[in-house]
Amino acid sequence: MRPVSSFCRAPEPSRPRVRAAALSAFLLLVPTVLSSAGCVEQDDDRPTDDDMKVVRQNLLSAAPTPKSAVNADLDGKLVYLGMDWEPAEAEPGKDIKLTHYWKLVASPGDGWRIFTHLEGPSHQGFVNADHVPIGGKYQVSQWKPGDIIRDQHTVTLPANWPAPTAQVYVGAWRGQTRLPPKSGPNDGNGRVLAATIPVKRTQAPPPRKRYVARRVTGRAPITIDGKLDEAAWKAAPSTGAFVNTMTGAPAGPDTQAKLLWDDKFLYVAFENADTDIWSSLNKRDDKLWTQEADELMVDADGNGRGYIELQVAPNGNVFDTYLPQYRKYEDSLDPKRKPYSWNSKANVKVTVDGSLNKHDDQDRSWTVELALPLEDVKGLDTAAPAPRLPPQQGDVWRINMFRMDMPQGKGQQAVAWSPPLVGDFHALDKFGELAFGDESGSLTPPPAPAPEAKKGEDAAGGKAGKSAKRAHKKKPAESP
Repeated sequence: MRPVSSFCRAPEPSRPRVRAAALSAFLLLVPTVLSSAGCVEQDDDRPTDDDMKVVRQNLLSAAPTPKSAVNADLDGKLVYLGMDWEPAEAEPGKDIKLTHYWKLVASPGDGWRIFTHLEGPSHQGFVNADHVPIGGKYQVSQWKPGDIIRDQHTVTLPANWPAPTAQVYVGAWRGQTRLPPKSGPNDGNGRVLAATIPVKRTQAPPPRKRYVARRVTGRAPITIDGKLDEAAWKAAPSTGAFVNTMTGAPAGPDTQAKLLWDDKFLYVAFENADTDIWSSLNKRDDKLWTQEADELMVDADGNGRGYIELQVAPNGNVFDTYLPQYRKYEDSLDPKRKPYSWNSKANVKVTVDGSLNKHDDQDRSWTVELALPLEDVKGLDTAAPAPRLPPQQGDVWRINMFRMDMPQGKGQQAVAWSPPLVGDFHALDKFGELAFGDESGSLTPPPAPAPEAKKGEDAAGGKAGKSAKRAHKKKPAESP
């Protein structure tokens, strides 16, 4: 799903402090469906006397020796000294107590706030743990040069945490800016790596989703018309119903897919049950993810970098983009390019069983059929050595598929083939496997036939007469 940048606004007296928008995480471009990515509005009220008693208990006279010593310099203003945590090994579904140590060197100015993010390797999972330091009692604007601040807070690791570790990132943000780290471990995106916490695996992860695409032969070509009436489509197995993106549990709306392939194209079909079929977005690369759409992502070489994304709306409109890295778009390769400027050569057709953009009747379904040229899976990296094209029987790519639905008068719903289990459709580690089979779905090529022996030679290529003589001269085997 395409990310929507959302930013926190100034606090309003009549509204709660906790907002659903995650400004501190804006550079991650986390989708708005990530409900845990809340940011905390921090009022400028001065602390009370009681607050200051708590604050003074957490102002240290000397630098501590934390378990994870970091000493990261943020623009010469703040130093992140390090972090302690309890328990030593985190457990999904349970609390972790984090203790941060900060030192103020010089005031960075008004409006700066502290953020804390938890994330697994390769962006597996995400928790926004933003908060006002020292239990909400001591904002950055009130810190004084020389202060060494101990800030403790508790974070619950989600029960479905997918990674073997939790990386804790910290930093300072204001508006759309992060205070840049000048030294210390960081992700190059304004976030200091505070610590990597091991996570106890309470159960084995579920097996990766896999679909075996059958090969289409020249005897029965596919015509892209949105009808799926060819024999190959009828014989192709279904993925089964897509599931809840966050839990993997059964969920509506009912959506299933099928895939086929040949030496030129990857064929993909989506079949979507839908009682209210609509789309008002008509331009190429419009934000189809904000309404109703089917979505295909392909990381063909499975390296977690360089993948393509395609979306198709019920009106046949297409969104497509190439991402050279996780959530980085075409402009990251060349600033002259615009995001979403790469266009695939996919041939796409949609049929609607019902009426498009008529909300006062009852529709039934819509079907997407597309033929994606195999070379498109490399996006702009046309010289990439992998994957080999065309694929060979038994080759495996990494893909994922999603469906967004927005019934009239209701919020958007989403389902997935391989559920990411976090609020991020770009969770590449949760992509399923697309295996390339033959016409019947077999992944194992038949054994090569034995070479035919030439006249006067045995099968191994030796002279038949000499082989026979050597065999005749061998000493008979002795009895045991």
